[in-house]
Amino acid sequence: MITGRTQVFALLGHPIRHSLSPAMHNELFRRLDIDAVYVALDVAPDRADDVGTAFRTLGLAGCNLTVPFKERVLPSLDALSLAAACAGAVNVVVSEGGRLTGHNTDGEGYLGALREELGVDLAGRDCAILGAGGTGRAVGAALAGAGVASVTWLNRTRARGQAAVEAMAPRFPGVRFASAPLDAAVFSSRPWSLVVNCLSGPGVPLVSGFDVRHLPRGAVWTDANYWMADPPLFAACAAGGVRIQRGIGMLMHQGARSFELFTGRAVDSDTVRGVLDIGGW
Repeated sequence: MITGRTQVFALLGHPIRHSLSPAMHNELFRRLDIDAVYVALDVAPDRADDVGTAFRTLGLAGCNLTVPFKERVLPSLDALSLAAACAGAVNVVVSEGGRLTGHNTDGEGYLGALREELGVDLAGRDCAILGAGGTGRAVGAALAGAGVASVTWLNRTRARGQAAVEAMAPRFPGVRFASAPLDAAVFSSRPWSLVVNCLSGPGVPLVSGFDVRHLPRGAVWTDANYWMADPPLFAACAAGGVRIQRGIGMLMHQGARSFELFTGRAVDSDTVRGVLDIGGW
């Protein structure tokens, strides 16, 4: 039963009506007998600068954020985790004694799913990340920490990709970082052994035109967007012997970590997977 003492957590973003997060968190609250509720709040992107003020005014206990709020909320926060600082973006905000702390679970969630589902050895891989936003930067930092040889961000805005390089290079001196245009010819210029598509919906038409025939057999193509029924180039990758991974596993690992940050109660990805199955997902 929701009362005046019930803690309120929220997902803030646009669009968010497709999100699985409310079903996941509310079922976990129920199972663990936690007096809390999780709601989805669709916020217009032009109000992104107001999110921090709204969070404090409404007394939210915590929230998840989607683009463009992941970066725009930074000036409103009191502290950042190391992962959030590396990414230059947050997807979890928690109120701790009135102080707002930003976290980023994108990289941790991505690596957890990749290892669990595909058992991939990351050492020495040359990685292309499509998109240098908050998710792309977080994934790049996680891959660098896991021992890949190189990370290249292919981004529509060259300055954004270069900013990711400049932020990461001092932190991971043993990894080669680069940025390049998000272009079909550039993508085809190297036999990437790992490709991570972190682009949102507007990037789908461009990525769909890429040629994956130059990727070596045993390479991995992953897509961070769990909501796409038919992610771009999955069929072409499978036909060429490139292993593929959908974003739902990343969501489960992110969800487990977000729940722990919100409540202090650890849950594993199998538990989250069971919750989503119950919800008909």
